[in-house]
Amino acid sequence: MKRNYSQPSNEQAPTTGRKVFMAKAVQSISRLLRARTKAIWRLAETESNRALCPRARSAVAHSIVMGIASLLCASASSQTVDGFAKVSDDLTLHYQTAGTGNLAVVFIPGWTMTTRVFEHQMTRFQSSTQYKAVTFDPRAQGLSTITIEGHYYEQHARDLHALLVALNISRFVLIGWSSGGGDALEYVRLFGAGNLAGLVLLDTSPKARATDYTKTWAWFGTIDEGDQDNFLRSFSYDVLIDRTKADRAFATWMLDDPSEANIQFVEEMSRHTPNSIAALLNTSYWYLDNTEQVRALDGRVPLLYLTRQEWHDMASQWAQKNTPAAQVISFGKHMMFWEHPERFNAILDTFLKTTR
Repeated sequence: MKRNYSQPSNEQAPTTGRKVFMAKAVQSISRLLRARTKAIWRLAETESNRALCPRARSAVAHSIVMGIASLLCASASSQTVDGFAKVSDDLTLHYQTAGTGNLAVVFIPGWTMTTRVFEHQMTRFQSSTQYKAVTFDPRAQGLSTITIEGHYYEQHARDLHALLVALNISRFVLIGWSSGGGDALEYVRLFGAGNLAGLVLLDTSPKARATDYTKTWAWFGTIDEGDQDNFLRSFSYDVLIDRTKADRAFATWMLDDPSEANIQFVEEMSRHTPNSIAALLNTSYWYLDNTEQVRALDGRVPLLYLTRQEWHDMASQWAQKNTPAAQVISFGKHMMFWEHPERFNAILDTFLKTTR
């Protein structure tokens, strides 16, 4: 089933939060204009200043224009703005932007996740004049179109490229979380690194599988008859059999604080993606190996591997051997950027200072 969008390409789609903001903005405009108008007309109505009435009326009109303009500018520059971009005949991507800077910081969600997972980072960039934060729902995730085809990471990279073109973004930092790292690295493989100012692999590895994932920085292992600890099965076949159980186990594994509210937050995002597509996304991810793309970036662009704590030693060993210029920082679990946003955002701020 494909969602039907009435929005034209790149049209901003209002959300409840934005409606509330605009209502408050209208109230602020009204208060501002009433105050300014009363002051100006008091001046105009005095006997000694009757000759100033035309000037006063002009001042009222100017006050209205400037009041509206200033508040609308504040709305555009200090909020997270939602939009939709039609990037192909069958795909409309939902995206969000925050900030007005020239360098884009692009956050790519992982498996079945949505823009909501980066809510703390988007808020952080709302008032930025140096950076423009961008995040989006990949195809069949969140509010983006559920397509029949295209559920593999080379196509995700093409989708990302089309979105960057649609948004006129020419210089950017890519931050790929989890399987979103596959989107980012496949983008580099297909389109090169000429416009790349920096790369953050956010709790993900350059290669999806190894012989033993307890000894090598990788998601999947091939011992135990090809599927170590049934990890691939749990994110593919088991998703088809019992999605609710699989999503709950997935959410619990990702969180330092697997409270019911936090688990439901993850489940609500994940359920937008149909079971068959969710299973296919993990099966196609198993084949990715972007080791050469990452090696080629070492020394050319800043690299940061920000991983969960349990991956620190393996990520550090891999970096020392393959990309010695890369920085490795580890803490928390898979959703550390959402659970510990102040710490994560501070690390990201420091990293962004090294980008060109």
